[in-house]
Parts: sequence; structure tokens; C-alpha cells
Amino acid sequence: MGFIKSDHGQCKINGLDCWTQSEIAQKNVGYIPGEISYFNDMTGFEYLKFIAGYRGMKSKGRMDEMIDLFEVELKSKIRRMSKGMKQKIGIVAAFMHDPAIIILDEPTSGLDPLMQNRFIDLIRSERKRGKTILMSSHIFEEVERTCDRIGIIKEGRLVALDTADALKQRHTHSFVVTLADHSEAVAFAGYFNGEIVEANKVRVSAKESLEDIFLAYYGGDK
Repeated sequence: MGFIKSDHGQCKINGLDCWTQSEIAQKNVGYIPGEISYFNDMTGFEYLKFIAGYRGMKSKGRMDEMIDLFEVELKSKIRRMSKGMKQKIGIVAAFMHDPAIIILDEPTSGLDPLMQNRFIDLIRSERKRGKTILMSSHIFEEVERTCDRIGIIKEGRLVALDTADALKQRHTHSFVVTLADHSEAVAFAGYFNGEIVEANKVRVSAKESLEDIFLAYYGGDK
């Protein structure tokens, strides 16, 4: 986002340097930080109106759509709002100018399950529209339901980057189970989608959950 100058390397958005050309780059970016700072004496409406003016938005249609979708309270002072309501305002501010690139840090923090599902539906819809979305989250179900590719970062380095299915495939464990007889083996294989390897033996595979895979990278030697 061009807030901090890197010690090494370079970051670009659409070919624009994120430090020297941040003002231009940010015009096509929507951003939700992990900790959102507001002008707390503003009402929800005043804040969104300010952001719309700052961005030079000519149409408020997308803003109104987001306000209705997340049932945002517009009349109350922001300092009196709950964590969830403040998060909703942050979501509206990030999406209302219809950015091509969206950067999200724990975007559903403080939202109730209904609003979490609405947010997931929004992300899926934006994906279909061709948006580029980079999301940081420790809610594994949310990541699995929304992301095309999943990256795991450990000690500042990207240690895994793939689809959820590919990550799970690499962390699949195989077991051979011995049953009392062939009929039990057939029933067991059918129920657990196993493979009969002998008359009364069945090979079954178990994939780790995304959370287990994440913990394996942090707790193991991978």
C-alpha cells in the first residue's frame, strides 16, 4: 500500500511502484487493514461520504449497494459503533469504488456468521468479475471457500503456495485396514471409498484439513 518503504526488493501493482507511485497505484486498489483507523466523531454516512470524495467517486451506486448488503448503520457516531459495525464500514469503503485489486487483512473480524457468509458471497462474485483479491486470514473455512490459491508464510518466507486440493493431496495419509471377512471389507470400502487390496483388507486415504496442514508447517520440519 506504499505506507512503509521496504529494506530490500520491490513491489509493484500493475507495473506501478508501490512506494514511488503509490498515489496512482492505489486508485485501483481496495484495502481493509487489520486495524482500521477512523475519524471517530464522524457518523457512518459522513465517513463514507468523505472517502467517496477523497476517491473522486462520481457515482454512489456501488456504495449504496454495499451499505444495503451489509446493513450498515449510517447515523451513529463511529466511536459508538460495535467492532462488527466498524468492520462493515471498512468493507464498504474498500469495495465501493469498484477496485480491480482488493487487499484484505482479516476482513471478517468482528462480523457475525450471517455477515461472514454475505462477505464470502461478495468475494466469490468479485472473483467471477475478474478481480484480483489478496486476503490474509486465519479462518481456514473462509480461506478454503474463497481462495483459488493458498499461501502459507513462515518466518517471512512463503513455504507453500497451491490450491486447497493440491495442498491436501500432498498431505494425504494411506492406511490398510483388516476386517473380519470379505463381506465386511466390501461394506467398509463402500462406506469409506476405499480400495480392496486383499479379501479382507481395505486401503483408505485420509486428507488433512487446511488447519492441520498449516499447523504442520509451523510445528514440523517442513
